[in-house]
Amino acid sequence: MHDRKHRSTPSVPVAQTVATARTPPGEVPDEADEPLLVPPSTRSAARPPAPRVTVRHEPPGPVAITAADGCEGQAPALLATFATTSAEFQARTMQELLEAGCRGSSRIAFEEWDVNGALAALHGIAPRDETEALLATQMVAVHSAAMRCLRQLKGSEMMPQQDSNGRLAVKLLRTFTQQLEALQRYRGNGEQKMTVEHVHVHAGGQAIVGEINSGSRGEGPPEAEDRAHARTIAHAPEPPMPSSYPQREAVPIPAGP
Repeated sequence: MHDRKHRSTPSVPVAQTVATARTPPGEVPDEADEPLLVPPSTRSAARPPAPRVTVRHEPPGPVAITAADGCEGQAPALLATFATTSAEFQARTMQELLEAGCRGSSRIAFEEWDVNGALAALHGIAPRDETEALLATQMVAVHSAAMRCLRQLKGSEMMPQQDSNGRLAVKLLRTFTQQLEALQRYRGNGEQKMTVEHVHVHAGGQAIVGEINSGSRGEGPPEAEDRAHARTIAHAPEPPMPSSYPQREAVPIPAGP
């Protein structure tokens, strides 16, 4: 038998392998490949990791949640995840997230990976104050309920069960979308804009199209600067449209009753 020599293959990052596969040999990666060349450690350093907790639960006893072993500064990280400076608010919202967004009850033990996953989801939404933290907690709970309904829909065999689970799943998914839109509006990303499509100006009238910041009632006309930026639309008479019918004389109308 011949001796076989095992050669160690140097490890190549997955991102670099993907970028190399997309880029032909001898060519420089374009801008679309640059994010793939960033090491994972650099990407994770740009965003703080989600906090982790240790869960101890023996049904029907209470749930004990503490900071993960070996992780320092978990209390400030949890407060930052819930966007608050109140430990009471953080503990209360954490309990609501545990009861509504995680698998477990007074008879079924809560699992640590599930609780940390819900925390990671809340951390990904990145609430900025207590209002956003409450909405983000609801979003995590609604998403979990929707996925549970979809899971039950997949295993349903009878038509009534399929219809019930499907309807509930659709309602929950629509609710999640509405919650996301509400979060965007609250953050100022969903500003409403009004566009004027048609402007009718009669003879002798004028219309001003533009933003005019007038003062309160009784303070006088708008500022001159606002007038300069506004566009004035005046009535411009146009020649009558040609007609195929001959011109007719006017018919007199009696003035009496």
